Amino acid sequence: MSKAPGLFVDFGKKAKDLLTKDYTSYQKFTVSTYTVAGVALTSTALKKGGLSTGDVAALYKYKNTQFDVKVETDSNISTTLTFTEILPSTKTIASFKVPDYKSGKLEVQYFHDHATVTTTVGLNQTPGVDVTATIGTPTIAFGAEVGYDTTSGNFTKYTAGISVTKPDSCASIILGDKGDSIKASYVHYMDQQKKSAAVGEISRRFSTNENTFTVGGAYAVDHLTLIKAKLNSHGRLGALLQHEVVPKSLLTISSELDTKALEKSPRFGLALALKP
Repeated sequence: MSKAPGLFVDFGKKAKDLLTKDYTSYQKFTVSTYTVAGVALTSTALKKGGLSTGDVAALYKYKNTQFDVKVETDSNISTTLTFTEILPSTKTIASFKVPDYKSGKLEVQYFHDHATVTTTVGLNQTPGVDVTATIGTPTIAFGAEVGYDTTSGNFTKYTAGISVTKPDSCASIILGDKGDSIKASYVHYMDQQKKSAAVGEISRRFSTNENTFTVGGAYAVDHLTLIKAKLNSHGRLGALLQHEVVPKSLLTISSELDTKALEKSPRFGLALALKP
């Protein structure tokens, strides 16, 4: 399975994570712990504007099976079951949410030495079907994704892309939105731990002739402190400081600013994650 090219959903993911992960404009507090039985419990409280929400999640792994349950303050219960190697070289993921029973999905992933295939089917009376496929190696891979609505008989999406991964860099080009958009990204790592990196992303929507160029980066000040920043061609500037207060407990302070509307107040976010 290590020779497989990876899933199509991972094309461009490293660039996306550098430009979006941990950036926040709201207050977030997370506490994680582990029980004697090996259950990972995570409690999250979120305050966005005048609205406060929260959830409690439990994760348990037993041999080749993983159970993930999340209970939210609005009485929604999300459950995900992951089974590895039910059949050789496969992973099966079943997910559903209560009380929204129509949200259930079943996904099967198949890994070959030089290809991967995933199929996702909605668990309802009018299921949608998504199929992705990649071919290549861990270094270079070509992939495509197709979505089909069984009710209307129409294709809801089709996407294609290419991904190139090297020890110190990765790049991808994705043609999406039924051919209406294209996105190219490049990440270059500055150290062997891949904590410091520079990233560039350019996207174009053909129907509106809109182009967006975004640059960003991450810099590890030391093994406890990380600084991230990003700026796009529309003047959106973001900055983030993340510090490990105690082992596995992170304090994150982030801010976003519209440089083309400086009279507006910048948005600040604060996130605290505590883990044992």
